[in-house]
Amino acid sequence: MKLAFFYGNLLRGGAQRVMSELANQFTAWGDEVILLTLDKGSCEYKLAPGVKVQGLDLAGDSANKLESLTRLAKTLKALGSWERRERPDAVICFSTHLSFQLSLALSLRKDRCRIIASERTNPQKREREALAALEQRSLEKLDGFIFQTQRVSLLFPESLRDKGRVIHNGLFSSDIPETVTEYSRRDGRSICAMGRLDYQKAYDTMIKAFALFTREHPEHTLNIYGRGREGAQEKLQALARELGVGDRVAFHGNRPDVLEQIKDAGMFLMTSRFEGMPNALMEAMACGLPCVCTDCDFGPAELIEDGVSGLLSPVDEPEAIAAAMARIADEPDLGEKLSRGALEIRQTHSREEICRQYHSYIEEIVSKKKVET
Repeated sequence: MKLAFFYGNLLRGGAQRVMSELANQFTAWGDEVILLTLDKGSCEYKLAPGVKVQGLDLAGDSANKLESLTRLAKTLKALGSWERRERPDAVICFSTHLSFQLSLALSLRKDRCRIIASERTNPQKREREALAALEQRSLEKLDGFIFQTQRVSLLFPESLRDKGRVIHNGLFSSDIPETVTEYSRRDGRSICAMGRLDYQKAYDTMIKAFALFTREHPEHTLNIYGRGREGAQEKLQALARELGVGDRVAFHGNRPDVLEQIKDAGMFLMTSRFEGMPNALMEAMACGLPCVCTDCDFGPAELIEDGVSGLLSPVDEPEAIAAAMARIADEPDLGEKLSRGALEIRQTHSREEICRQYHSYIEEIVSKKKVET
């Protein structure tokens, strides 16, 4: 097959990493792969020989509606010319907005390529404007759709779900350790978390839960990896001091070796208010960490079986989160069970397995076109 993956850029990010890994694997399987971007096409990921990167050089913000429409017209023209030149079997758009633009650009073409979209963000958080409503209606005309989670799929029309496929994120990070520390040899007093310091991740709730937890477990520490906007860390540090745990909550910023830093910890926390399919949680599970995670929309409950591969707690309820933490700290047998259960993700979400699921679904969509023609 000749395939293209389409996104705004190939800078460091979750969608970009998935695109790059799929391109590398599909090329190894004999496909011709193009990574198409709205920007100039700079790539921050290592690509296999043979993977082509093509940039439309049309990225940028518009100052007003007229400029936005002018940019859209240029984008549609460029996409139409690109598709006629390259003639791919299918284009997989890692954004519903980009799938709308591609569909619009090829709307008059009877022999156009197959268009498959994937929603990589929380669809409930998207702006609801007139154009967004038009985009939503256009989705049903797509040839296929890849949902990150089963819960997300339920937000879309049944007709789209019928021709779509749920495919989770994979363990694409090359930093996941080959060997896993036995639970009995972990530093049970070390609790870790990683992710952006912002409202979504609810570190305020996490610190409140940790403060409650330390009333009976004063020997534990909380190590947080990640950065946020200016002032975000300072606010959280002030909260920790106010709650009396300022000396037991450490902020380490972004670390390229974060998995090496957390792999021997005794517990992992994620207290998000909403998620897609969180890579941080998946990577912590792949390290064998017993995880406490909020049962937020949309991904965690599809990764964690409560009591088997982790513990799920209600969103924004510090008392419940603290109680779950205490169970792991006080029940070594439970911690070891959760550690073993978490490691199953190495098989169910391996790079090879997720790439296979993508390839099988795309091949199915392309085959339908050949039968129809």
